[in-house]
Amino acid sequence: MIKDILVSLRVGEGGEDTAVDYAVSAAAALGADLTGIAVSYQIDVPPVYTEAFSTDFIEAQRAESQRLAQLSVDHFGEASRSLGLTAEVRLIDGTPGGAAEQIGTIARLYDLTIVNQADPDKLGAEEVITEAVLFDSGRPVLVVPRKQQKPFSAKRILVAWDGGRAAARAIAEARPLFAHADLVEAVVVDSGKSKKHGDLPGADLARHLARHGKRVELRRLVPASGEGIVDVLLKEVEARDIDLIVLGGYGHSRLREFVLGGVTRDILDRTTVPLFLAH
Repeated sequence: MIKDILVSLRVGEGGEDTAVDYAVSAAAALGADLTGIAVSYQIDVPPVYTEAFSTDFIEAQRAESQRLAQLSVDHFGEASRSLGLTAEVRLIDGTPGGAAEQIGTIARLYDLTIVNQADPDKLGAEEVITEAVLFDSGRPVLVVPRKQQKPFSAKRILVAWDGGRAAARAIAEARPLFAHADLVEAVVVDSGKSKKHGDLPGADLARHLARHGKRVELRRLVPASGEGIVDVLLKEVEARDIDLIVLGGYGHSRLREFVLGGVTRDILDRTTVPLFLAH
């Protein structure tokens, strides 16, 4: 069951915090406790440049960061109260990379962490926070699109299935959401490189979930000329009015620098509906 949700608050002026509004609606729908986490960002000044920044400048920057963090906390409080929720707040300090690591660690003790989709046109910490939670927490992360307007819904779920370890992990973590679904659609994209799993790709998954009381509709999709896997998935999302995508998050980390796989990074950039990821 998903009973303890963490949401990373967008810090900064301008731009809607769609993750907050979505997380509040999710907590209300699932009967879950909700905690918002905001970061007061610090300047990461290499020691060799320390003398180039005056104490007054650093203090002014710290005060501005605290002000922006408080604005995000205030919005979170208003959104929570609008649905009658009493939510907790955590404030942390750090550089973007250091704060992301902290959030990844904190997320280990939550059933689900909800984050904003990164905006390629604006500087922000959303992408590195998503990667830290995905790779370092051992728990799932749900990415809310920048243009998300609908509240939480898990009525129509698409599972991107390739028979791999990460996809299996994502399905196991998402199982509490399947209980809310009228449709669980397992999509196998036949890119010509797919491995065979049983008598029909996805059939083993359908049997597995059937034993948990959930019927699965299998769909094998073949990309048209020039289409990639993400193109196929997003076309299916639109055609079937999907609320949520469940996907294994691929990639690896080296020296604490996270590197996402091509499909994962592409769908994180382009998803039009909330994306539930596990690694």
